[in-house]
Amino acid sequence: METEKVVIVGAGYSGLNAYYELGNHIVKTLIADKAQFVFYTTYLQKLMFNKNIKYTANIKPTITSKVKEIDLERKTVKIENGTEIQGHKLILAMGCKRERQLDIIGRIIGKDRVSISVENHLDEYLGIQLAFYLRKLNKEVSYYGPVLKWLGEKVSTKVLELLEKNRIRLSEKSDDIIPACEPNEVIGDFLPINDKLEYKNDVFVIGDMIKNYPKLGELAMREGIYVGKLISKKINESFKPIFINIIDTGKGGAIHIRSNVPWNGNFESVRVSKLRAIMKRFIERYYIIRKGKMGILYNL
Repeated sequence: METEKVVIVGAGYSGLNAYYELGNHIVKTLIADKAQFVFYTTYLQKLMFNKNIKYTANIKPTITSKVKEIDLERKTVKIENGTEIQGHKLILAMGCKRERQLDIIGRIIGKDRVSISVENHLDEYLGIQLAFYLRKLNKEVSYYGPVLKWLGEKVSTKVLELLEKNRIRLSEKSDDIIPACEPNEVIGDFLPINDKLEYKNDVFVIGDMIKNYPKLGELAMREGIYVGKLISKKINESFKPIFINIIDTGKGGAIHIRSNVPWNGNFESVRVSKLRAIMKRFIERYYIIRKGKMGILYNL
């Protein structure tokens, strides 16, 4: 019987965790355009406060090359030199293009008066985090948007309370709109998935490439772990998505949010404490040391 071959395209939050989780009995090929993992949560800290903080880690993909073409029917990936790599299963974890998003954030940081909103409501956690960071820099900040109502009333009410406490006003319009990240040009769009994160038979889509899912690193890592376990036959159940994020208020505390409401669940939890801010600082260092591996933080 031929050994199963799995090709993973992308070495970000989701792709790396899928690669780490796949069993040793599987021939796995990790293709990435850089031999580097970037943790954007830490990068945002560096961008905002000009901190001397490490936000990348060196990794060792099987193949380091740009991808030119992907044939989803044949499950083949053509890299820059023309070589084709074929697998029995294909995992697409190519993320999305954030250059425009990061450029706008960089411009917002330079302003003294800021009115923030997001192009895609699923990016609200990022817009609200940015608002808190800007208040820490003594900017005059207002925010326009549903304030995470899509995560549940309990979450939204607590976040509204903390925005007010930190003198972040709600506005009826915004001048500073954070754009959504854009789909990778090789595939050209975000892709829908079934309850086992498959786009089609034996083609899995994880991380930022999933259509109508939050572009959230924590969720992407869980998706990668799930697919790695599923292909390795460690599990067989459906994927159960949950939104988990820590928003630093910049006042020595942070909001720890958990919710499955966007996926028709009824669970939501929101806790605020200084411990959560310490956890966020720990997480920013942990993932660099662990080269993107979720590990014990899966149980966070």
